[in-house]
Amino acid sequence: MAKRAAILARISDAEIDETAGVDDQVADMRKYVASRGWTLDEAHILIENDTSAYKVDKRTGRTNRPKFHKANDLLRTRAVDVLVVLDIDRLARQPRDLEDTIDIVTGSGFAVTCESLTGSCQLTDDSGIMVARIMCAAANKSSRDTARRVSRARQRQAEEGSFGGGRRPYGFADDGVSPIEFETAVIRRMADVVLLPTFGMPKGPSVAGIARDLRSDGIPAADGGQWTAPTVRDVLMRPRNAGLMVHKKGTGRKTYGPGDVVGTAPWDAIVTPDEFWVIVGKLSDPNRRTNPGVAPRHLLSGIATCPCGAVVRVTGSSGKRDRPIYACQGGTGRAPGPHATAPQGELDALVEGLAVVILARDAADLIKPSQGTVDAGKLRGQVAVLRESKAQLGEDRDMGLVDRPEYLRRAKKLQVRIEDLERQLADVADVSPLAAFAGVESEDAARKVWEGLGVGTRREIIRAIMTITLKPAGKGFRPSIDQRVTIEPIKPQS
Repeated sequence: MAKRAAILARISDAEIDETAGVDDQVADMRKYVASRGWTLDEAHILIENDTSAYKVDKRTGRTNRPKFHKANDLLRTRAVDVLVVLDIDRLARQPRDLEDTIDIVTGSGFAVTCESLTGSCQLTDDSGIMVARIMCAAANKSSRDTARRVSRARQRQAEEGSFGGGRRPYGFADDGVSPIEFETAVIRRMADVVLLPTFGMPKGPSVAGIARDLRSDGIPAADGGQWTAPTVRDVLMRPRNAGLMVHKKGTGRKTYGPGDVVGTAPWDAIVTPDEFWVIVGKLSDPNRRTNPGVAPRHLLSGIATCPCGAVVRVTGSSGKRDRPIYACQGGTGRAPGPHATAPQGELDALVEGLAVVILARDAADLIKPSQGTVDAGKLRGQVAVLRESKAQLGEDRDMGLVDRPEYLRRAKKLQVRIEDLERQLADVADVSPLAAFAGVESEDAARKVWEGLGVGTRREIIRAIMTITLKPAGKGFRPSIDQRVTIEPIKPQS
């Protein structure tokens, strides 16, 4: 009876000297199977396209190869008699993976086997297994050498301020070093929101809110698609925004700390290094509310109030959604008497116009000066690094690399240091939402800055510079919008 075969083809982007595609591998192995007189079910042609046999998952310590595991399952269940690969490095570059296949083969008493076209992986007897182990160790070292060379090349590029290649980073042209003015302004706008003291608080600005504002304004992401919370976070966490070049060993998404900085970029920083480490600290904080609640989409919802003390929110006017109004939201238990309403568009326009006037006149006095000599950016960067260390310690515990007593001892030590730094940060003044208006001296300049802000930032500024109270209009009388509202500027502190 003819043997039943399965074939496993693989190509990895980690192996830069690979030229044969998986289609060529499959064609060659089909011929090999046919020459042996074996049968081949199309369902048993397993292809690992763009899959590394060397990289391991940090959480499991093993490679992520579903098709390889399926091939082993076919041998284990005797669904096939022989697994065919092109070469040992197509089957495994990690000795642990090879041993999985060897265990199945030897456990069957060589009733099932694995063969390669090159002869480097003949798991048909003890001698073949010995050779395969040696060849796999050599393939593993080759991958390690390649990884080391690539890592060093990346480090050299970072030290020289060169672009390491890949997809175009948002804010920069295809060469990775030439800033695009409009996009760098968007990054600055996003950063200013994260720097607000209310960022991440209930009903306050959030990453999701930033993404929503960008979508509403029709601003595309780097690939032309829509902004999402993860894409906003990824862009804001890039050290290149602060003109910093970094290098850190390992693969996958990384969070960088001050210790990973190896050079400065040849372009002007979009945010200062101190601001960047504040942003990293906020976005890396595990205690940050990732879902702080839906922030209001309208400029004055939850800010303007009715004389009864309740806030107003947007609703329809007599069921007409094409003319939204701000209306008192005191609920069934609200105080008796008339309650206030105002057309949303007209009130927003009035408030925004007045905000521009106030900012042009008083911004310098309203912006709270930095207090003390504490380097807040440095402290937040240190907190981010400590939190990353604590998270890595947790992964080590989950993988069994650290026992529970040692984990608790080290975690407590890290937490004590984190809390100490956070106490120091508590004494540092928060970033003012008016910071973008520093140096603004004319209404035209203030209006230009205002128009570049998102709704979330505008709301925080309005909270900081004025109070807004609507007036009941009364029956049968429709006064102008300026007669339906009392706006009191908040005076600068002396």
